Amino acid sequence: MSWKIPPAGTWGGISTLLAALMLLVATAVQASTAPWQQLRPVGQGEMSWLWFKLYDATLYSESGHYEPGRYPQALTITYAKSISRQDLLAVTGQEWQRLGVGNQDQRRRWLQQLATLWPDVSSGDALTFYVDDAGLGHFWWRDKPLGSMPDPQFPAAFLAIWLADNSRDPSLTRRLRGQP
Repeated sequence: MSWKIPPAGTWGGISTLLAALMLLVATAVQASTAPWQQLRPVGQGEMSWLWFKLYDATLYSESGHYEPGRYPQALTITYAKSISRQDLLAVTGQEWQRLGVGNQDQRRRWLQQLATLWPDVSSGDALTFYVDDAGLGHFWWRDKPLGSMPDPQFPAAFLAIWLADNSRDPSLTRRLRGQP
């Protein structure tokens, strides 16, 4: 049996084909990652009620520092308890009202839109709110897109629940902002 070495041009063609295939695979892997996975963590903390842990939260930004109104940013909440969509919506509406965020019509419209996006959550589920560099908000659940909020005022209103100076849990706010 006689083996022949392929001509040099064949090796060049195979190398080019392999390089193109590797680039295609790398692009597909990067495209399948969630956009906030390119961001750096700013801070994280835990929310508890009495002695029950409700969730862990992590804030992300491009710089790794909290800069209000500078996007992209993301907030990931990983739930420790099962919570119904209705309960999530009720608490969100109550917090907006308590914080004085938006007017009554805006809050009602936002809650109606969220009702079409949010699922019931179970222990271990992660819900991420990602604000892109154009300032528009997008929800992801279990690293899958749920939908977007078209109102440019929504991202600041939603993030205020955790990041406003007068948030429900100031120590969690400080930890999320990366402050001591």
